[in-house]
Order: sequence, then C-alpha cells, then structure tokens
Amino acid sequence: MGDFPIDALWLAANAPAFALVAARTSGVCFTAPVLAAPGLDWRFRIVTALALGVWTAPLAAASVVAPTSAVGLGWLIVNEALVGGLMGMSASLVVAAARQAGELVSSQAGLSTSALFDPETGEELTALGHLYGLIALATFIGLDGPLVILDALLRSYEAIPVGRSALGRESADALFLQTAEALKLALRAAAPPAAALAIAGVALGWLGRLAPSVPLMALSLPIRAALGVVLVMASLAGLAACLDGAWLAWADGWN
Repeated sequence: MGDFPIDALWLAANAPAFALVAARTSGVCFTAPVLAAPGLDWRFRIVTALALGVWTAPLAAASVVAPTSAVGLGWLIVNEALVGGLMGMSASLVVAAARQAGELVSSQAGLSTSALFDPETGEELTALGHLYGLIALATFIGLDGPLVILDALLRSYEAIPVGRSALGRESADALFLQTAEALKLALRAAAPPAAALAIAGVALGWLGRLAPSVPLMALSLPIRAALGVVLVMASLAGLAACLDGAWLAWADGWN
C-alpha cells in the first residue's frame, strides 16, 4: 500500500466521485475551443479528460456527493457530461461569433462567393470567416485560455453543484444569455469594416448614377474587395481587443 501515491489511494476509495468529475471534464474536452478541434483524435480527448479528472477530483471532492445506487450514479454521470458540454459550448460561442463576424464582413466586401468547406464546423466558410476564427483562437491561447477553462471548471462546482440538472431553467437561461452575448460580439467585431464597406457601397452607387459613362458598377466588386482587405487589416488590433474582452467576460461569468 505504501508504494501507491496518495491520489491513487483517494481515487480507489472515491471511485464514484471521480467518475462524476471525469464526466464533467469529458464534456468540456469534447466541446471547448482548441480541444474540440477535429484534428484531435477522440482517444486523445478521453485521455485528457481522465487526466483532468485525476487532477481536479481531489480539489472538487468537497462539493461532490456520489449516490449509492448504480441507477442514480449513471444518471448523474450523464448529467455531469451535459454540464461540461454546456461549459465548453459557451466558450466555443466566442469563436463562432468571431467567424460570423468574418462572414458579415465578407458579405459586405463581396467575398461571400469564395466560401470553402470547413471540416471543423461542417459548413462553408469564407476566408475572412476562417481568419476571424483563428484570431479568436489565438487570443484565447494568448490569454492562457486552457488554464482559464480549468479554473472555470473548478469554480463550476460552486456555481453548478453535482446533482443539479443541466436541463433546468437556470441552465437554459444561461445558455440563451451566452447566445445573445455571442450575437452581440459578432456585431461588435464586424461593425467597423462592415459599416465602412456599406458606406463605400452607397458612395459607389451614387457615383454611378452621377456619372453613367464611368463603369463603376463593373468595378464596384474589385474595389469593395480591395477596400475590405485594407479595412480588415487595419481593424485587426481592434478585433483582438474585442475578442480579448469577450474571453475575459466569459471567465468572469464563472467567478
């Protein structure tokens, strides 16, 4: 017995509690940004979830009360996986909002026809949508996002104790609130270049009416595309600051 580490002894004596903690970490690992990338094998995610469960189980043991019956334990494992999945999805909404902002800018710049299939989302994304998503992930990693998710995972046992249903009214309200915040983030991130491109489109239309002999309508698409690229490059710092605030707001929501 003396050869086993203390954590192994604790896990052996508290296997049901570890199963509940591992279920929540599994939900996070399968839905959180970076960890939910399609390039990562599902076996890597399972190993990561188990490793996180081993690390967080002793810290979260005070708030974990495992049931005695097998049926109750099975229901709680499914519920904890849903709670972890909702946590990861709420963080992934920031990345989805950034991609949607890129799509809005692409539509104003006339680049929406250059959409390509994105294996990560299973949908078609333009180059700007993919770029905005990568910037969101880079900002997430730059802010020590994986460590922030671990901290939020530990704090979640205070906000959502083990046994509270993941499909309750409070969870639904929180999910709808996160979705609304993601839509607001998409509009804020896309507003500067999209508004400038919309104004440029109106100006080109008026110039085309004032000077019918000038083929502005034929040139409007390349002009707007070039202007869109310039505006996007000029607004990258503001986009990073906007995404920085969104990640910090997400982290504060679990404090």
